[in-house]
Amino acid sequence: MTPLFKAFPPGWNNILVPTHSKGATLAGIATYTPCASRGVWAQRAAWGLVALGGPRLLPGRSTPWQPPFAPDEWHTLLEEVKSATGPFDGHTVYERRDKREGLLMLLLNGDRSVGFLKARRDDTAGLAREEEALHLAERAVVRAVGIPRVLGAGTVAGWRYLVTTPMPPRMHRMPAAAPSQAILDAIGTTLAGLDRPDDVPAGWNPCHGDFTPWNLRQIGDGPPWLIDWEEAGWAPPGADQVLYFASAAALGRPVGNIPGNAADAVAYWWDEITRRTNDKLADGIELRHIDYGLLAALDAAKRA
Repeated sequence: MTPLFKAFPPGWNNILVPTHSKGATLAGIATYTPCASRGVWAQRAAWGLVALGGPRLLPGRSTPWQPPFAPDEWHTLLEEVKSATGPFDGHTVYERRDKREGLLMLLLNGDRSVGFLKARRDDTAGLAREEEALHLAERAVVRAVGIPRVLGAGTVAGWRYLVTTPMPPRMHRMPAAAPSQAILDAIGTTLAGLDRPDDVPAGWNPCHGDFTPWNLRQIGDGPPWLIDWEEAGWAPPGADQVLYFASAAALGRPVGNIPGNAADAVAYWWDEITRRTNDKLADGIELRHIDYGLLAALDAAKRA
């Protein structure tokens, strides 16, 4: 039987949620990482409906999904991934909203999540950076945050893939408070062994590089999870904290003020976010509220 999916969340429809069981649908809904109030309430409403009455109550029409691989290549990829995760019989599909050709999937065995798969035909450097960062995390002693572990990696038909342990498939949220110093220190500890290119300026530190509320997720009362390490690298001191504060402000949920002694980090992110927005415009990608909000928050910090 061909598996069927429903698109979620409303208005974005970029997560294809499996509909073969209640648990699988709930796990798919949990892959969404909203921060703004509208998205948070949409996720909670969807979770409540499915928990109450099953996948049929999730709005939308059920449709099949076709993987971007030839059948033999798809079979080869699945077999390689299963050798790392163990068996799985379902998955969620996260469809990219940019123009990079890629695939993100939460892998399910029944109602249990067993792995998170990223596959990329282009821009594979990010997967290499994430794999390096997560291997470093396995050797570091870090308790302030949960960090995925690498289960497997390789190349199939020109696609590079990385499969990691998934976050628990439960509801999660943006932390209510600013990241603690212990969390910021944990990033430095994790990346202490990161390769340092010769052109990195003196005084720069290792950083997560995408330290935002949608990548730092609170599940229950334990330490938050920190995901998506593809941008791990080097930046001026305070870069992760500056990006987090600017992102939270852009979302309309400020958690603190950008420190006045972080001018180098503010300038770094101003240049980087400006470059990214210009690249989007050049590729014909419509800018979002978060893009404008980040630039506004960084501009305010520059003027302070």
